[in-house]
Amino acid sequence: MRKQLCTAALGLFSGLVFGQGNVVVQVLSPASIADSYSNAYAVAASGWSVPDLTLPENSVQDELVLAFDGSAADSLGCEPLVNGEAVNGRIAVIYRGTCNFSLKALNAQNAGARAVLLISNGDDLNINMQGGDFGTQVNIPVAMISQSSGAIIRPVIEAETVIALIGNNFGAFPNNLNVDGFGLFAPSALAVPSLVAADASEYQVAMGGFVYNFGSAEQTSARLRAVVTQNGTEVYNEVSENITIAPGDSVLVTLPQFTQPSYSGEYEITYSAESDEIEEFDNDNEYSFPLLFGDLLSYVPVDPATNLPLAEITVAPATFEGLFRTCIAFSDTNASRLAVTGLHFAARTPVDVVEPNDSVLTGLLLTSYAFLWTDLLSDAFTVPSDAGLSTLTNGSYSYDSDRQGEAIFIPFDDPVVLEDNQRYLFCVETAESFVRHGWNEAIDYALTSDPTLGVSDEPTSTIRNGATWFNGFTGLGGSPAVALKTIAANSIGINEQDRVELTPFPNPAQNVLRVPMKGFDGAAMLRIFNTTGALVSEQKVAVGGNETMVVDLTNVANGTYLFHVDFENGKRSDFRVVVTK
Repeated sequence: MRKQLCTAALGLFSGLVFGQGNVVVQVLSPASIADSYSNAYAVAASGWSVPDLTLPENSVQDELVLAFDGSAADSLGCEPLVNGEAVNGRIAVIYRGTCNFSLKALNAQNAGARAVLLISNGDDLNINMQGGDFGTQVNIPVAMISQSSGAIIRPVIEAETVIALIGNNFGAFPNNLNVDGFGLFAPSALAVPSLVAADASEYQVAMGGFVYNFGSAEQTSARLRAVVTQNGTEVYNEVSENITIAPGDSVLVTLPQFTQPSYSGEYEITYSAESDEIEEFDNDNEYSFPLLFGDLLSYVPVDPATNLPLAEITVAPATFEGLFRTCIAFSDTNASRLAVTGLHFAARTPVDVVEPNDSVLTGLLLTSYAFLWTDLLSDAFTVPSDAGLSTLTNGSYSYDSDRQGEAIFIPFDDPVVLEDNQRYLFCVETAESFVRHGWNEAIDYALTSDPTLGVSDEPTSTIRNGATWFNGFTGLGGSPAVALKTIAANSIGINEQDRVELTPFPNPAQNVLRVPMKGFDGAAMLRIFNTTGALVSEQKVAVGGNETMVVDLTNVANGTYLFHVDFENGKRSDFRVVVTK
């Protein structure tokens, strides 16, 4: 009934599956800490023989017991357990550190534990949890919670009995409604350029989604509510009539469209499942996601403070075929108002690799592309053909430092001025098998793009591994953490004859950059942008026939910069400079 995160064709180069769907670490008692805690869990695909926790029959509900191995370190489980009698038949709680996850789990299993709950040594659960040397010998569930969650639970374990559920809580309680990002109608994007959303005639959001009954009792008063706020002020609040949902079933509910006379700034859309019954697991009854209007186009959430897309996880092909490309598509009836100057993108490398050079991003080359996509689409799940893509421009970026997970800006060699009702594809490509591309699952576009519902027939994302294209939201929920930087099309000179070539030196530069200006006279405006697209410097300069423009870089930090020069006669020039000191 629910989508899973990996596909057989593409796969994920990741050792953890995140606590999506109904796979939970849920403390049932005592009431003081009863809650559902963010988690990750081991999967067979990463070298384990553990059961599939997405199946309800593999869930484990029992007492949490700290496992000790007799060493001076606190509950690490790297040696055979010395309190096997206490652990036997219960859930062993073990801290991360010193030895491999699988050895800890095997020692707990040998002591009779029904499952293992690891407490991480940090709050970032985006880690690689491979089975290691002993994973194939472990056949009990293994889950992990954050250090902060462990700090809440640990003192209570030492004081009284703590009962928890690890696994899929489907059918575990009589009353358990659910909504999530995989079963909701999504806006056209989570960050929308304001220039193509002037009013209600140009922009609307279809509202609705599935309400799931994961409980064991029939629900006769289930409702779906949607609330939209703008900068904290409620601007939309609609709720459905009561609906009946059998145990294990779901119902698709539609609500009135969300429209506004005008759109600006930050909105939040919150869906909630309601009922007249007392909900016994309310942690999955509400789901929210942002909607931002500005100068970006992004299918994933954008941090309004930084104006950068948020990468929740990273993905890479399970079998690397030489080049890996993640792409987002765009088409709009008012697209001619926009030009795209580049894109934001984030990447990571794994931490447990054999070759040290494969654990850093420094020196890695990223290549970006802007394509006109002319294939005829049968539906939103159509993938491109090579013949249907025409290259409009490209760009490149070389990491000057190990900027793991940080959204950087890749400027295009030339701005791409868009046309109305044309379809475009914007991509980032890497050639190294150890590089993982940023991804975010906050909202999934598969329901919105379902051809039987008629909400949207436009693709959002697509992926290419080697020579093979895959649809970006078939089996792999969410979208690439890629955002297009847009500007008003009428703010740039679009005639190619106005573009001139300048060759600065030295490049890389340290404190001084020289730009030969032979043949150019008059005033010019020099703007310097960093890799996030932010303006670093702006100055008006005067140039003469044989002069060399000297740019002081004393206060410019190390990094890659885009220099943009606008001459008073309408000519322009763009070039990249690397600053190394």
